[in-house]
Amino acid sequence: MKVRLFVTCLTDMLRPEAAIAALNVMKKRGVEVEFPEDQTCCGQFSYNAGYQHEAAVMARHFVEVFEEDSTEDSSDIVALSGSCAAMVVDAYPQLLYEDSLQQGAPESQAREWKKRAEKVAESVREWSMWMNQNADSLPDSSQVSVPVVYHLGCHMRRLLPGSSQTKNFLETQGIDPVEPENAEECCGFGGTYSFTEPVMSTALADDKLANVQNLVENSHAVCLTGADLGCLIHLEGRLRRQGSSLVVCHVAELVNLRDQGRLIAEDIKGLRHGEEGK
Repeated sequence: MKVRLFVTCLTDMLRPEAAIAALNVMKKRGVEVEFPEDQTCCGQFSYNAGYQHEAAVMARHFVEVFEEDSTEDSSDIVALSGSCAAMVVDAYPQLLYEDSLQQGAPESQAREWKKRAEKVAESVREWSMWMNQNADSLPDSSQVSVPVVYHLGCHMRRLLPGSSQTKNFLETQGIDPVEPENAEECCGFGGTYSFTEPVMSTALADDKLANVQNLVENSHAVCLTGADLGCLIHLEGRLRRQGSSLVVCHVAELVNLRDQGRLIAEDIKGLRHGEEGK
């Protein structure tokens, strides 16, 4: 199998260890990974803030980069963020169509951009969803299943069909993902929402984390995990301000530890210092 890896800007800037972990997990399962070096932000932050043209500029770049990287043997584009995958799949086609018209392009050119965006979107998969459908598990009967709190972000939950089943992948890897009581409620990140509406954003995060902490106490979950780094960084920030030491990590980091037979409390604590990439 061959995939093209879309790392996303938050992963690149704030948690590159997650990308290293994802790469390790895929390679261990025989997946050939290509990394288009000209990739940049998908434009979601600009899009959420209402800067449609600026988002369209980045969207066109994304389409051009991943089109050029395609070969006759087409490969999936695997994204390390559910919300970024949703941006490409759900927003790109209409965004590029409308922006082309607004910039004075003829209808035929606007339709062509929409068609190109749709073609690229057909190949985009969020990492854990792709792994669940395509990658083999590496079972180890000597290790018991490890409980974790699992957060499924709003964009991924509502815009990527089948995302509710992505917990299956963790389960096949000896990880027991349990969702908090208010799982379907927003964590308060929402991209630029956390900047423009800090009071409401903080209230949503604290409400979510109250249920997370209850679940940790009741199930002895060892960490909080998910497939959207934006959500995880937002929740981790609130946890630290509350004085909590609960580890927050991307799903790829957990699976990478599991592959190494190191998924115990002390190893998970090491994820806060980026040690899993070593």
